[in-house]
Amino acid sequence: MRLINVMASSLDARIGVHKREGDDERQSVGLSNAKDQELLRRHMEGAEAIIVGATSIHANGSCLDHPGKGHKPPIWYIYARSPIPEHYEFWKQTHIPRVIVSANPLPLVPGSGVENLLYRKSEPASFIHGHMKSKGIETALLFGGGVVNSWFYEQGLVDQLELTLAPIMLGKADAPFLIAPQLSRAVQFLLVSSQVSENFVFLSYSVATIG
Repeated sequence: MRLINVMASSLDARIGVHKREGDDERQSVGLSNAKDQELLRRHMEGAEAIIVGATSIHANGSCLDHPGKGHKPPIWYIYARSPIPEHYEFWKQTHIPRVIVSANPLPLVPGSGVENLLYRKSEPASFIHGHMKSKGIETALLFGGGVVNSWFYEQGLVDQLELTLAPIMLGKADAPFLIAPQLSRAVQFLLVSSQVSENFVFLSYSVATIG
């Protein structure tokens, strides 16, 4: 299985002005542009699963509705520690497979089709990686945020990084990082390709070594 981390970052490695910044707000502050959104959707079209933290659902209220591999909606795995509010559009997206991943059971809205997968005392990244492999998933996207990213890099599970580098430095102490809080080992990358659009740089890396 191939795991691809797809992220957009400022020059000072911040992925948002604040933790609950939605896609529209991210574009308005200059952390994303039309090309970035186009590439993100292109990656989705080759994927069978998407991994994300619940903060993304809180920010947007829903999963990004775009087809995955074979024109089928990818499975969304959402790490959560607390209940997702019932009024979110997320609960009505019955055409999208959605799985809330948590250490302990969380409430589900009846009829939503959402599942709750429990990792309990297991390491959360390795748990879901093994689960996806058992389901025959070949390509999954990791959308972050920083804490979720750190879990997967720490376990050496990321194969590729697709990074949009935005031409902005936020300089805010409380803005969320690409990796949070830290890694125990450095991660080395090999540059595969790069392109530029409207002062944004789009970098494609393979993970070389961890440690």
